[in-house]
Parts: sequence; C-alpha cells; structure tokens
Amino acid sequence: MHVICVDDEKPALDNFRLTVASFLDIESLKLFRDGVSALAWAKEHPVDTAFLDMEMPGIHGLALALQLKEINENIHIVFLTAYCQYALEAFGVGAIGYVLKPYSRIDIRKELDKASLIRQKPLHRVTIQTIPTFSVFVAGQPLHLRREKVIELFALLVDRGEKGITTGEGIACLWPERSSDVNTQALFRVTYKRLADALEEIGIGDIIATQGNRRFLRTNQVDCDLYRILCGDVQMAKRYAGEYLSEYSWAEERNAQLYRMLLSKE
Repeated sequence: MHVICVDDEKPALDNFRLTVASFLDIESLKLFRDGVSALAWAKEHPVDTAFLDMEMPGIHGLALALQLKEINENIHIVFLTAYCQYALEAFGVGAIGYVLKPYSRIDIRKELDKASLIRQKPLHRVTIQTIPTFSVFVAGQPLHLRREKVIELFALLVDRGEKGITTGEGIACLWPERSSDVNTQALFRVTYKRLADALEEIGIGDIIATQGNRRFLRTNQVDCDLYRILCGDVQMAKRYAGEYLSEYSWAEERNAQLYRMLLSKE
C-alpha cells in the first residue's frame, strides 16, 4: 500500500511515521508539510491512502481531499484532526475515516484495514443529485425506484447524511399529517425495507445502514452535490440557484442553509 500523510506540523508527521513504522503492508510512505507538494507527488506516483490534517495554511484539508480525488478517485482519504466539527464535510468529500488526535497505533491500523477491504470490493460509482431535484445514478445509469415514498425516504437519508434519522423523524417528514402510532411506524419500517431491498438488488445495499435507532447513509460511498458544496467545492456551488430538493417541503431548512452560503460569497 502506498501511503502519504500531510500535516503542516513536523512533530505530527514524525509521530505518524513512528506509528506506522511496523506496518508491513505499507510499501511506501511519503510525508508532506503542505498540500501543494502532496498534489505534485500524487500526480506522478501511486497513492492508495492519504492521511490529511484539516487545519493547514494554504490548502485546507477538505480542499486537498477533493483535489486528490480529482487526480485519482480511488484514493482513500482519512482525516487526522484535533477538531470534530468537520465530520459531515469530511465524509462529503468521500473520506473513509475521521480520526481525532491524539490517535493510537490501533486507530491507524483500523483505517488501513478499512482501506484495504474497500480496495478488494468491486467499485460502484453512485452519484446523487439534489440540485434542483433528486436523482441517483449508478455507474452512469439512472436509478429507478417505483414507489414515491421510497424515493423520498432515500432523499431524506441523503439530506441527513451521517447524522441519520429515527423512525419518528422519518415519519414527521414523510407523513406529517399522521401521528407516530404503531401503524405509521410499521409503514416507515416497510418503506425502509423496500428501499434497502431495491439497493441490495443492484449491488449497492451497503450505502445505507442502521445503528441503534437511527438509519443513515454512508456518505463516503457516494458522490453527492450537496456534500461537495458543504465542503467548499466552488464549481459545484455555482450550480445552486436557490432550489434544493424542491419537490420536498422538509428540505427547506437545508435550502435556507445553502442560500445563506450563496449570499455570503456574493
């Protein structure tokens, strides 16, 4: 495995080098104190996994991740940071991991094992469009789901990202006129199962998951215009003209957020 680590602080790079020194599956390791040097290296050499700091002068870690993905979309991004506020944005740029400093040898080992496992799986290119309306493409082909509420649930999971939704939150959006009684909860579970079954049938069932009482989308496994905008993709933001998931009233809160972002850049 070819690995790079980018951090503007030399002690942090030294610590990373010592942490992975005994990992025999790392064929090459390059350390960089700025994003420009890392990008230049990635253009000329193979990179399988990139460990990136967030807060760096010059190129921010999120922007660096996007540019590395433009060079090679199969590069696995892992963020190493002392800040937790960038978690959603991190997965929005396709990161497979988000590790808070100070980290341990076990933390890094887990991320490398995850990257290795992903490399062994067949790649499914899932592209999701939310601006101005909802559509999904798998390997360049449009995904067709037959039931409107199944489609809407999928869009809601995209909107909420890694945060996910509870049954009650899903009902409030999909059936706002109904109470969250036993029958409506059963309806929600059936709708989610139909979505899960449809995605599983075409080989992308692992992009959604359940943990505890929450259902969520694994945002690192899809390419979505919303997540790109949230992490500062200027070109993608230009596509936004005031409409986001315009077919769904519950999307207004996110639309307002995007609109504020648009105004702040004018």
